[in-house]
Amino acid sequence: MQGLKAPKELFVRYCNELVYFFLFIKIILFHLLTDTPVSSGVYSTSLGFLFIFYALSYFFRNKGRLIFSYAVSFFISLLLLSNTLYLDYYSSPVTIATFYQTSNLSGLGDSILYLFQPEYAVYFLDLLVLPFLIFRRSFVYKKRTTIVKGVLPFAVFGVMGLFMKPVKLMLIDKLENPVQAYDSLDQTVQYGIMGHHALDTYFHVRDANFTLSSKDKELIKEQLYKKEENTKETKYEGIGKGKNLILIQVESLQQFVLNKKVNEQEITPTLNKMKDHAITFPNFYAQTIGGNSSDAEFLTQTSLFPINSGSVFFRYPSNTYHSLGQTLKENGYGTLAVHADEKTFWNRHEMYPSLGFEKYVTIEQFPQKEMVGMGVGDKEMFTETARILADQKQPFYSFLVTLTNHMPYEIEKEKQSLALPPDQDNSLLGNYFQTVKYTDEALGLFMESLKEKKLLEDSIIVLYGDHNGIFHRDKQQVEKWMQKDITDEEWYREFATVPFMIYHPSINGEISQTIGGQIDVLPTLESIMDVRVNGPNTMLGTNLLRSGSGSVLIPSGGYVEKPLSITAQSVSQGLTEEQLRLLELSNLIIKGNYFGEK
Repeated sequence: MQGLKAPKELFVRYCNELVYFFLFIKIILFHLLTDTPVSSGVYSTSLGFLFIFYALSYFFRNKGRLIFSYAVSFFISLLLLSNTLYLDYYSSPVTIATFYQTSNLSGLGDSILYLFQPEYAVYFLDLLVLPFLIFRRSFVYKKRTTIVKGVLPFAVFGVMGLFMKPVKLMLIDKLENPVQAYDSLDQTVQYGIMGHHALDTYFHVRDANFTLSSKDKELIKEQLYKKEENTKETKYEGIGKGKNLILIQVESLQQFVLNKKVNEQEITPTLNKMKDHAITFPNFYAQTIGGNSSDAEFLTQTSLFPINSGSVFFRYPSNTYHSLGQTLKENGYGTLAVHADEKTFWNRHEMYPSLGFEKYVTIEQFPQKEMVGMGVGDKEMFTETARILADQKQPFYSFLVTLTNHMPYEIEKEKQSLALPPDQDNSLLGNYFQTVKYTDEALGLFMESLKEKKLLEDSIIVLYGDHNGIFHRDKQQVEKWMQKDITDEEWYREFATVPFMIYHPSINGEISQTIGGQIDVLPTLESIMDVRVNGPNTMLGTNLLRSGSGSVLIPSGGYVEKPLSITAQSVSQGLTEEQLRLLELSNLIIKGNYFGEK
């Protein structure tokens, strides 16, 4: 027992120091658990913050010192867990803008639980011990140390740690602005997770009162008017003139499941059948960032890129936008949006009026006889929507957002219609097939209802996937199902694409190999519907009906860790100067409310 006394006394004596030692260990573990590279800046910046917090603890005495350090450790551990879960799904760390979206947590419990791994509990193991020490022991910190002896040295070490990396980047690597040069993931790689949050907070405060300078306005005008449009017309332009437009955004739907079978059963029989009377774009990509589904809506409705942090729907819902809804409304269309979740989800109730929607149907307006996953099942949503549309004055523009095919892709057994082999039953990919099939069946019921209500001939039906549901990290499951190895380039060309199809009974099935993305939906549809969104100079996308081979940029922060540039010739990591300018241009337009100032 005597031998144990000395270690116990040392533990109690240096308990406060151990809190910060374990915190440093957890910060490094965070990088290992999330596969985020550790640069020298992670060590120096993280130690800098920990030294500063340790210095602040000297302003407290007795148990107060440990309580302060415990609070610091608890907060940082919570931050580490939140970022780990967020990185797992979005390939990007949490930002200040993310906290605008806390209302979205309602109904996402299953998705969060799915992402949680047992090893993540390591962030809180040390915190289980400290409360017993706080409330059962007296500590040796009997009086405050002097500022010169206690606080100042560690504060100085802390400040040195914080500035070590940026000074090195400026003096040795010759970077002009070593903190502005990185996106949120790169910030985490260069400065650690605490460095990222400090920089993110700084930029968020700086941008809070952002206004466009005269130089910014001239730059935007120059870039928008520099955009050229192919004047060659195609046979499908104007086929929707005077017709209804039904635009359907399908949750997590990817191209690779179309025309595929599992256990000899079609996964998407309705979509496969629709292709016979549709223009389809198999090389079409989601371009979402931190706003996920809401980013997809923003892209397709406005032909602008989402902001680089958070969701436009939460941060800029009252801006002026030149949208598809606004344009069709000006051309005599009634406009209606339908989503079978709470009206506050993604702040749609605030954003939709700015996008030109006169009516918004949400879960509150549905009978709620079939609740699946996060809200009303797609079958009830489509059935009720067909009934609502039959009562609408024509022509109308209806925007539908599905919900059931949402992570973790779990629906009741009685709603599953695929007989899966044992190795796929209850797997992520198998569950995905089941929910995709359910949504496909719901779409089939909708098409039949439109036909019965004599709306099918008088409507252009457009469908696209909002973002990926099966990610690069799930590639092994897809390889096992496909029974072949998949290279990274194959993955991004054949498995990361999302469907985009324009359907009408008069169309003979046509496949366009043009490469495009969600930003191209609006200019393509204005061509189909023969309307103009204040001319081509408010859109950053292109009309895919007039494009050649095409190209697409995929920003980081959505479903890719690094931005991608995809052309017919290559899949490249990183963006060209022109593509970076487009992203920055879109940010300026949104943050400065450019169209609202004109």
